[in-house]
Amino acid sequence: QLVRTQLAALFRLAREQDVRILVPMVTLEEDIREIRVLFDATLETFPGAKRPPFGAMIETPAAALGVATIARHVDFLSVGTNDLAQYTLAAGRDDPAVSHYYDDTHAAVLRLLAIAITDAPGVPIALCGELAGREETMPQLLRLGFRSLSMAPGLIPGAKELIRGVRLGERRTKPAVAHDQGQ
Repeated sequence: QLVRTQLAALFRLAREQDVRILVPMVTLEEDIREIRVLFDATLETFPGAKRPPFGAMIETPAAALGVATIARHVDFLSVGTNDLAQYTLAAGRDDPAVSHYYDDTHAAVLRLLAIAITDAPGVPIALCGELAGREETMPQLLRLGFRSLSMAPGLIPGAKELIRGVRLGERRTKPAVAHDQGQ
């Protein structure tokens, strides 16, 4: 019932504002399918309502590995690199006992990012988290295929400048977008 109430509030807001609905912590296809059924059923109770884009947050190894099935139910995807790294390496950044294991550029994390970007062709996918806002990792993320990087507003000017200079092979990258984490 809580999800229906939240969706109804978002559909009312969508009458006046551009709204995108992003479901956090999706792990399995069943998770997003369940919410999608509620999304569609609740939307039907708002005749003539504008249908907001519906997306899933990929934050676990299972979600990254199963992104192809999750993508069937959404209009867009976002990958949360902070949680993805934490769950992949079983190491939280804020836990002193294991924080030395946390590395969002670890090969296992980068492999999951590559899977996420290649296994959901045609579905817009944004990269969120600290990794997306670091200048030293942006070229690698662009080479993996990410074209939307979410970061703190203060990092955007430097990111734009860096992105303009990144070349992939003999051609420039497709336009990349750096946008405020609040969007």
